[in-house]
Amino acid sequence: MRVLLRLSTAPVGGFQSQLWSYLAAGCAMLGASQAFFFHRTLGRCSRYRYEQGMDSQSLVLAEESFGATHQALFSLNTPQFLDVFDENCDNPLMLAYTHAGPGRYLLAPLANASAALVFVLKCPEDRGQNRLADDDSETLALLAEGVARMVHLHASPDKILRSQEGFAVSGIRSLEEYIEIAKLPAVFGIPGRVMDVLQRRVGQGSLAIDDVANELSISKRTLQRRLQQADINFAMMRDQVRFHYAIGFLVDQNLSIDQISTALDFSDRTSFTNAFKRWTGLSPSTFRKLFRDYT
Repeated sequence: MRVLLRLSTAPVGGFQSQLWSYLAAGCAMLGASQAFFFHRTLGRCSRYRYEQGMDSQSLVLAEESFGATHQALFSLNTPQFLDVFDENCDNPLMLAYTHAGPGRYLLAPLANASAALVFVLKCPEDRGQNRLADDDSETLALLAEGVARMVHLHASPDKILRSQEGFAVSGIRSLEEYIEIAKLPAVFGIPGRVMDVLQRRVGQGSLAIDDVANELSISKRTLQRRLQQADINFAMMRDQVRFHYAIGFLVDQNLSIDQISTALDFSDRTSFTNAFKRWTGLSPSTFRKLFRDYT
């Protein structure tokens, strides 16, 4: 726990180095042989795998399409426990992720971070005692809280929602760089709730602040004040959500530019095109040609 405290209060090294420290500490405390960290970004899921004794440079990263099984894991509200002893088990929270075989699995969601932790224990002798011990539950909750904080530190709003002018860049970047720029920040409290509402409403309804405030059952003025207290601008947060989904729509889907404009709640195609040029320096149609049609 001292390791976790030091990482939270005085983080050192990059994201992968810190993640390795958390997973290694978690395995030591829980008696786990493996640990996985899942993180959702732009319709994809990054999966980091740690094995006991592995050094930080060997942490394994895989990219997966985001599917129903990931959604089930990220939808957990509290740490949970699974015993699995059948290699053919089709439980979506188990072998589909880890491919680790039968055993005991401890699952911990990271609230408002689109992420989760999974620890794999050796096959226990007390099969059938499908219950998470109080100590393990507390440890998992603390680990999840610590990693969520780490994700927040590495993707804080001030790094992504950088200026009132938006995301204009010079030159053409790689698709991976655009995806990184468009990544949604890990935000908590009222900003986190606003981010959740905006994502739910993409393609479903208005992204206006009045409608977001209504869904949160607070007044527009109160919402603006709470966001201002967190030093976050609603228009910039909405732009980040639009930018994030626009890239996915343009590269991974066959929606027309007009359909994407509507899904992102722009008044018309021209407004969307102007915003996208401000974010990337490219028109949506050019971006699609470069990163989908020509690759």
